[in-house]
Amino acid sequence: MLHGLILSALHNHPNMAFAKAFVAKLLRDFSSKEAAKRVLDGAFQSSLKIVKESLEEYSSPDFRGDHNEIEAIQRLNLHTAMTNGRHLVWLVERMIELRVADTAVQEWSNQAAFTADLLRALRDDAWRNIVPGLPAVELRCTCKLSNAVATGTILATRQVRMKIVKDWLPVLILCKDYATPMMPSHKTIYVELEDTFLRIISTLPLSDAQELLQQCLSFSTRNVEGCPHLISAFTTWFRRANRFPLPDM
Repeated sequence: MLHGLILSALHNHPNMAFAKAFVAKLLRDFSSKEAAKRVLDGAFQSSLKIVKESLEEYSSPDFRGDHNEIEAIQRLNLHTAMTNGRHLVWLVERMIELRVADTAVQEWSNQAAFTADLLRALRDDAWRNIVPGLPAVELRCTCKLSNAVATGTILATRQVRMKIVKDWLPVLILCKDYATPMMPSHKTIYVELEDTFLRIISTLPLSDAQELLQQCLSFSTRNVEGCPHLISAFTTWFRRANRFPLPDM
């Protein structure tokens, strides 16, 4: 029943916002958190699979046809990825709200192939006029899950913490610096995710933190004082390194 309600709220109901709000309340009040987690995990996996397959087909097309047919298929792939990306955001919000996002965090931290497809798709300008919000949707999921890790709402191993930054940092850098028109709402997501990644990096061993921090130089701004989160992260790293120096620091 709960599984069907979630699917209906995400895919079929004409008053989607009201249906989502109602199902969210049912989930909050549900007597078995473990059962709610199983249903949410299943819906998360299904939507993630669709997004990944759509972006894989878009970034590495394997079909023949005339130009108009191919373009129509590619537009459909982008719209499918966008729609299911929005479903993922809602599901992640519910998981975090119920504190059952540990499986989602682990899954999101193991997406090297997915992020590679996403990067290939974003380097193609076609998506801009079809689904301009696609990068922000995927990064919104990343931001919510990463923030849950950074704040301790979801406990994650060192490997998971390192991988969620390592796999998704290149996407953030590309979106921020090259691919995405800087809409105000997107800028908020990027800055929040920068800060969240830097907080996670500060919890990693010095060698891992050093590797990732060097990639974060792209967070710097024209006005050096405009990136206090970056200054603080490097200051923290050097302070830690002075106490526990690396062999070739």
